[in-house]
Amino acid sequence: MIKCIDFPDQQFATKEELHTALRSNAEKIIALKTAEIYKSYQKGFAFDGFMLDRLPESEVGKIGPQMKDGFVYPVLSTTKYMDSHWDVHFDGVWDQSIKQQAGKLHYVVDHELKIASVIAWPGDVKAMVKSVPWSWVGKEYEGNTEALIFEIPKSKLKNAAAKEAIEEKRPVQHSVRMAYVKIKLAINSTAAENKEYKAYYDSRINEIANKEEVEELGYFWGVEEAKIVKECSMVLAGSNDATPIRQKLTEPANPATQPKIEPANPATQTKTTTFINPNLY
Repeated sequence: MIKCIDFPDQQFATKEELHTALRSNAEKIIALKTAEIYKSYQKGFAFDGFMLDRLPESEVGKIGPQMKDGFVYPVLSTTKYMDSHWDVHFDGVWDQSIKQQAGKLHYVVDHELKIASVIAWPGDVKAMVKSVPWSWVGKEYEGNTEALIFEIPKSKLKNAAAKEAIEEKRPVQHSVRMAYVKIKLAINSTAAENKEYKAYYDSRINEIANKEEVEELGYFWGVEEAKIVKECSMVLAGSNDATPIRQKLTEPANPATQPKIEPANPATQTKTTTFINPNLY
């Protein structure tokens, strides 16, 4: 029997039976999804990881944001990756929201919009979307993903527990308070009645990094546009490990690149002889 998160109280004997239920209820499911505001770690789209690693100076600015000394970069979302709620966010998903929410987003603990839970205030949070290689977020997939990232001065981090977690490289995760705006159903089916959903599936499947999981499932929800609602959070538990915290660390001196001082070679040195005239003493 097949279980489906969209029908928690039902089981299906075949994928075809599941696809029929999805097609028949697609409009209702989309209406429910777009009517809700989600804390993404609760819906299965939270982000694991703490990767305060060292980037060589030669790589700084070539990938991701041009990271600066004294800043932290929580990665809050990645595209083209199916999450455990069977959603796939695609490039451009945050384009409108990032403009509308500029200077308005809090970085908080556990989605609590309380003074004591604020890690950084909106005036100190710069939100950005950057195309980065999957390796930049700790994955081995080919190609790039669009990452939603905060840039925050370390000096502006207010919450003591969060600061300690960052300094001690604790395995914290992140979650976006979000709302769907445009979402589509994709179904891998040859049935004539699924033609519309199959066309969308075919148009997007090769963009998805973990497409083998999608192919096994046979469908996904494509999120073409979403909006961030007031804050993004540091949390303990999530389900997506494609978003670490990044920061630039100073590259230590590499002995191999330092000028090499050769020992003196007696054969090439000028010999100086001092003559003391005893008649002068």
